[in-house]
Amino acid sequence: MHAILAKKMKLRGKTTIILIVLLVVAVALNVVWSDYTQREQAEAEMLEKARILTYEMDAVWEFMDMNQARIDTDSDGTYNFKGLYCAIAGKSIAKILERDTNYIIQYTNLEPRKKASMSDEYESDAIRMFKEGTANEKYGIETYEDQEVFRYVSPIYLKESCLDCHGDPKGELDATGYPKEGMEAGDLIGVTSIIMPIDIYMSGIQDNVTRQIGYFSFIVIMVILILYFAITRMITHPLTEVESAVDQIEGGNFEVDLDGIKGNGEIKDLAIKFDSMAKQLRTLYNNLEGQVEMRTAQLESANEMLEEQRSQLAQVNEELQAENQYKSDFLAIMSHELRTPLTSIIAFTEIWQNANTERSEDETAAVKEVKENGQLLLQMVNNILEMARVEAGRTDLIMEPFDMMDLIGLVERSIGFLADQRHIALTTLVHPDVPIITADWEKIRRIVENLTSNAIKFTRKGGSVHIEVSYDERNERLAIAVTDTGIGIKEEDLPLIFERFTQSDKSSYRRYGGSGLGLAVVKELVEMHEGSIEVESTYKQGSTFTVFIPTGNKGEEG
Repeated sequence: MHAILAKKMKLRGKTTIILIVLLVVAVALNVVWSDYTQREQAEAEMLEKARILTYEMDAVWEFMDMNQARIDTDSDGTYNFKGLYCAIAGKSIAKILERDTNYIIQYTNLEPRKKASMSDEYESDAIRMFKEGTANEKYGIETYEDQEVFRYVSPIYLKESCLDCHGDPKGELDATGYPKEGMEAGDLIGVTSIIMPIDIYMSGIQDNVTRQIGYFSFIVIMVILILYFAITRMITHPLTEVESAVDQIEGGNFEVDLDGIKGNGEIKDLAIKFDSMAKQLRTLYNNLEGQVEMRTAQLESANEMLEEQRSQLAQVNEELQAENQYKSDFLAIMSHELRTPLTSIIAFTEIWQNANTERSEDETAAVKEVKENGQLLLQMVNNILEMARVEAGRTDLIMEPFDMMDLIGLVERSIGFLADQRHIALTTLVHPDVPIITADWEKIRRIVENLTSNAIKFTRKGGSVHIEVSYDERNERLAIAVTDTGIGIKEEDLPLIFERFTQSDKSSYRRYGGSGLGLAVVKELVEMHEGSIEVESTYKQGSTFTVFIPTGNKGEEG
């Protein structure tokens, strides 16, 4: 009896020691993990703030760079350096931020023009890394003036517009009175250095870690206590009774009543059913081994069939891609070969038309007809070529800032003769609040030109075509609307007009001509700008096509 009690206490003692060790280890791991994750999160937040500050300061430099000529030009067009340039603006804004916050923002270099801009050891090490090309930014928690801070350093590279002050000839005084360094575009001119105090973050980390340790420790202790009492009641006590019964069997007492063991049926049935379970497992294992071999053979057969089908699909896909490539290449080559003679025909027609030679009305009309049809045919060829490029994936957006007033004026001059020959009134309106937008000039011009020529083509003599450009400030998008008083589009034909080689009325091919690609090209070019196109039309009264191009110019004035 004493031996049984000793074993019982020994098992409980081991369980207690294991649970206490688990508690200590769990709390220690939680402390380490919480501190690590909190610090990592704080560093990530500070890094994001530092990057945003850098982007904002870079935006100030870029704004000054874009408007430098406007700032230094008087109202009469005379150049007059005002002493306000990129570096001055950036440093001034940095000083304002330092005044209102605990942040330090500065621009430094190894060989600055002013001693106040000399880089310290941390910044100098970052400059060497940038010059070697081993990194594009440097950051981390460091000690600065006996205080733990977060430091972030990013490079500043010389642009073409900066060569007036920092380029050749080396040694010559620039507009600010400093000798030029003889640098080239792309050279590292300095760094942006941001220093952020982290005492608030560290205090928050300590508070969060303390709260998490307390909460986690309470949960772990409660779980351990529950486990201890559950193990004692459901495992330790029944196992003690099983051990007593085994001792009696060892002593020769085979009349032990195993059914009298207290506890759940699992422990009570363990000794009785063990042998039966072992025999059943042996039988199941043998059967399972045979089934695994059969399933493996079936799976290998299925994999072979799938591999064969995949190979066939790959071959078919390659053939389809080759056929599509042949088609795109054929369209591109043919369109390109057609453009050269068409351009020559139009050029010689204009030369002949502008020659000071008397000619009959029939000859003059014939020349106009040749020029008009040549322009229309050239536009059709351009549309086919553009569509072939889009399908072949060879069309990329060349994003650049430009004024819609200039673009609309160019379109009006290039297409105005078509409207004049058809006696159609072509008018334009660009609202004064339309800002300078950043988009692909050539593709926007193609969009407006296709919509306008399409409107002129389907408008009868004496009608009108109106181009209007406005700015939707709320949705940050440009709206280009082309309205005509032409033949209009039937409601049931509206879903089809943007499909390739399609016109709303089949008779339009015969009466007005065209390839049916103009609107398809417009739709493709608009979607490349992530824009949209809408159409409103009344049959026999006219149509309005409106293109929306995102600009991202919210808050700017045009």
